Formats: sequence, structure tokens, C-alpha cells
Amino acid sequence: MNPIILLDCSEALRQCASILRGAQTIVLTSHVNSDGDSLGSSLGLYHLLTQLGKTVHIVNPSAVPKSFRFLQGSEKIQVFDDSQHTALLASADVLVVLDANAPSRMRGMEAAIVGSPARKLVIDHHQEPQPFAEMYAVDTEACSTAELISRLVVLVGEEQFTRPLAECLYTGIMTDTGNFRFPRTTADVHRTIARLIEAGADPTYIYENVFNQNPLNRSILLGKALSDLRLYHDGKLCVMTVARAMMQETGANEDQIEGFVELTLGLEGVQMGALVVELADMVKISLRSKGEIPVNQIAKHFGGGGHINAAGCRTHQHSFQRAQELIVEFAKPYL
Repeated sequence: MNPIILLDCSEALRQCASILRGAQTIVLTSHVNSDGDSLGSSLGLYHLLTQLGKTVHIVNPSAVPKSFRFLQGSEKIQVFDDSQHTALLASADVLVVLDANAPSRMRGMEAAIVGSPARKLVIDHHQEPQPFAEMYAVDTEACSTAELISRLVVLVGEEQFTRPLAECLYTGIMTDTGNFRFPRTTADVHRTIARLIEAGADPTYIYENVFNQNPLNRSILLGKALSDLRLYHDGKLCVMTVARAMMQETGANEDQIEGFVELTLGLEGVQMGALVVELADMVKISLRSKGEIPVNQIAKHFGGGGHINAAGCRTHQHSFQRAQELIVEFAKPYL
């Protein structure tokens, strides 16, 4: 694969729109452990393309978390099965990867993605895309991939902003901006949100479904995690841990830990937060920071990545305890 040549994102989106208009069968996919932005952008694009008369499939490496199943079209998302979906990816005219910039982010789907002869497009806002696609519409200054899809909709025609599409994109932007409080929540983002509300997105309805439908066992697990918060480096680093035994005791699952890491930055004086989760066969790490502390550089030590203020990774090489020790060690130069 030749080195990536990144076009201006607006031009890249125009070319993506042209390629998608000329295609009939399109497969959309995104990263493992779906979140609001990956699902919101995927489903938003799904609605746009089906409104244009395209045949569209969404195939992801993991199931839709319960908190996002209210989104129209979420029931259409298929969980990748090599026996049936490798052939589907190979038969598509276009394969679009959303909110991810490397085949490895679609864990278990890498071979099917790379091996597909379909034209491959990447629409994303993460740094350092990997070479595997034909076209990259990447804007690392965008607040979310859903914001980029909203720009794509404008290019196709603003009459395409139907309520189901608007709800999906609103969800993606809302969740990836931390409810509109993260640094990339610009005036343009709020103008986009206004357009989505005008198209029928109901902020109260969406917030209620995403954040206010938690089962009791999630709250019990959160209480256990909060009771054992630890501070390092003169209180500038906060580490939250969730041991596998805690999840077994409460009956909670990995999806229910979504959002825990954001709470680590709520303590006075904390500049960087980490959530370390012990899973059956690996350790999951989520990192957040304030200001210019580049947590994506810390994630790289574990084979992960992300944004300056929000990053993550999964490691098979380190124990639960060792991962915590390394985070404290790697954070020190930045604090």
C-alpha cells in the first residue's frame, strides 16, 4: 500500500460523496466496542444512503450496547461472523470505515477488510491513519465523526436531514463532546446541533435514553470503583480500577463501564485520569486529560492511541496490576 496522501477534509468528503453516489451496495463498519460516535455516525450515514436508494449493510465487530438501541436502524447492525460476512464485504462496491483509522481497530475483521476488493473509504477524526484505503476524509480538529457525516449530508442535500438521521448524528456529537463540554465544542458544532434539532432531534429524549436508563448493578459497580480511587503525582493523576471480580460480583458487563473514566477528572487538582479494567483475557485502559497533556502518547506504550485528551488501548501483555503501575510511570513526565 502506498503512503497516505491526505486531502483537505472538505475535498475528501466531496470525493466520498461522489463515490457513494456511484455505488449501489455499501458496507459500513466501525471499531470494536461501539460507542455513541461510532454508532451515531454509522447509523447517520446508513440513513443518508438508504434515503438515496442504496443497499446498505452495517457490520461491526461487537454488538450495540443497550443504551444506544433506541436509535432507529440499530437493529440492522450485524455482528461480524467470518462464515457469512467476509463474502459480504468482498461483494460490496464500497466499504466505509467510520470513527477508526486502522483495520486492527475492527478486531477480528482485519483480514476481511484488507482482503475486500471494494473501494475503501475512511471517515474519521483520529490522528495517524494507517494505509489501507483509497480515500481518507480525516479532520483531527473535528469534535466527532458524526460532525463529519453532518458535513457530508450538507454536500448531498440538506433535505436529507430526516429525524432518524438527525437523532443519530446528535447522539454521536453529544457523546463525543462529553455533553458539549470538551475543547472542540465550537460555535460551528452548536450550529450543526441547531440544524439537527430543527430536523427533529430531541435533546431530552436522546439524553434520557443514553444516560438515564442505567441498571442498578451499574450504579453499584460505579460505587465500588469510586470507593477505591487513587491519586498520584501530587494529586494530578487519578486512577480508577475495575477488577474482574467486581464485575462478577455485581453482574455488570463491559458495556456498563462506559463513562466511568470521565469521573476521574472531576476531582480538584486532577489533570489526568485513567480507568483500568480487568477483563477475562486482557486489560482495557481508558485515558482522559485536561489541557495539553497528550494521553494518546501514553496509550501508544500499550499499542493504543486516540486524541490528545482522550485515548485508550487494550493489552494482553500486561497484568491488571502491572498496567496500573506503568500508567503511573508513563504519566510522570507530563505531570
